[in-house]
Formats: sequence, C-alpha cells, structure tokens
Amino acid sequence: YLVFLPSHLINHARVARNELRTKCMIAVGCIKLPASIVSHFKCYVLAGTLVTMIALDPVIRCLGQSPLLTAHCDAGNSIAKIYAIPSLVGALLVCALAADLCVFSTRVSAFVLTFNRVMSEVMLFLFGYAALIFAFGMAAATLKIEAHGWDSLLVCALTMTDIFMGTAHEDEREVLEEEELPTLRILVTGFYFTTAVYLLNLLVAQLASSYSTALEDLVGFARMRRGVKVVEEMNLTSRRRWDGFVQSLRMDSPVSFCEGDTGMPGAIEVMERATPGATNVESIRRYGGTTSPGGPPPP
Repeated sequence: YLVFLPSHLINHARVARNELRTKCMIAVGCIKLPASIVSHFKCYVLAGTLVTMIALDPVIRCLGQSPLLTAHCDAGNSIAKIYAIPSLVGALLVCALAADLCVFSTRVSAFVLTFNRVMSEVMLFLFGYAALIFAFGMAAATLKIEAHGWDSLLVCALTMTDIFMGTAHEDEREVLEEEELPTLRILVTGFYFTTAVYLLNLLVAQLASSYSTALEDLVGFARMRRGVKVVEEMNLTSRRRWDGFVQSLRMDSPVSFCEGDTGMPGAIEVMERATPGATNVESIRRYGGTTSPGGPPPP
C-alpha cells in the first residue's frame, strides 16, 4: 500500500492529465477516455483493487487490538471473506503485470507471444467442447434415466464432463455397466470418441499449424513488443529521472578506442576481452586534416 500504490496513482494521474490537455483520447463506445486508460487498463484495475483492499483490510480494522497488526478480531473476521475477493483479483493482476518482464529476453518474449497467438485456437476448442457437452447431455437427458448423475440436463452435462476428465464417480460408472441401458452406453462411447479422440487431436493440429505460421515472425514481434513497452514506460518516467539517466550516459564526452587513443563523442564504451577479436589490421580509418564542418569531406 505505501510503496506501490501512491507512486502508481501519481504517475498515471499525471499521464492522464497530460492526455486530457493534449486531447489524446480514445473513444470507447460513446465515451472518450484518455489513451493511457486503455493501454494500461490492467494497471488502473490493479490500482482500484488496491484501494478496495485498503477499505476492506482486516488488519486496518483491527488496529488498536492486541496483538499488534492482527487480522483476527470481530471487525476483521466479519469482513475476511469479502476481503478475499479483491485479494484474489489483485494477486492475479500482479502476476499478469509481472509477465511484462519477459521483454528483457527475446526468447521468453517470443514464447509469451506464441502463447497469446494460439489462445484463439484453444478458445475454439473450448467452444466446440461446450457445444458437444450440451448436445450429448441433452440427448442423455431425453432417456429419462432415474439414476444418480443422469436425471436432468445439467447433471448429465456435468457427468459427461467427469467422464471426459476421468473423474466420474463410481455410481455414475455403475449405471453404464447395466445391461438394461445399451443406448446410454453407446451415447457415452460416441461422446468420449468425439471429444477425447477427435476434438483433442484437432486441437493439436490447430496448435501446430498456428505455431508454424507465426514462427517466422515471432522474434520480430518480440522486439517490437519490447520497443512498445519501452515507449510506454518512458511516458511514466519523470523529467528529472530522465535527465539524470541521459547525463549518466555522458554522450558528450569523447570515447577512447584504446588507452591513449581518444575517439569521438556520442557513443557508449563497452569493455571486452581483446583475445577473441585479435587482429593485426587497423580497422579504424583515420584522416589527418581540418575537422571543420564547413570543409570538404575526406576522400
């Protein structure tokens, strides 16, 4: 609350204020909102969640009780179950925002992009699976079986799900073993074949096809995503901090090619071992003469 929330609210409030001044808005339906609210939606939701957690925090409600910083008092116990809901949302949002750290590694960022690209195929699989559950559950409900797990449409659908997941209860399996219900046995066999064999293999084929299509561009997309994140974070950086970073680079100071050999400014010096790149040929082309910008360029 004390470390993250104040700076988070101040930074985003400053960005939103600047966007309101410059009229950098995005229309969401009939409402115009600052562009940062849309691009940093998870951050704003997390801020609202933290504010809600402060209002419901059992520890704050138990201040003054003994022992110190306890959450177990009459006021805290009465609000604990309600407080658990924003706590759950906040934990998931923090993990979702921490996923942005993958931009530091191009390989990890490409993997995250692959996960996002193939998610549409997984959603299609879940849609098809839900449709099959409803269809076979409705067909099983029409048999009017008076047994545990098969007596209504919703219960039949849940039983079909348990059969697909391999978690069916013993009573539900015993109904299938009865000789008086061959129709239900054939129905469940067709459902299991359609979902566990056909639908799952179709999902694997779709994932493989989607991955092979996006494979060639994943590294480029990962680098573009890194650039987008850098630009987004620069908007949240204060002017003083940015100026301090630029001054720490010392771009105006000449950089030495080697000890005693002063080069040109506008570069960042990186030290490395000389043995891996040893060469007997001078790679720096030197020119002796005037360095006036108005003079002719060297031949």
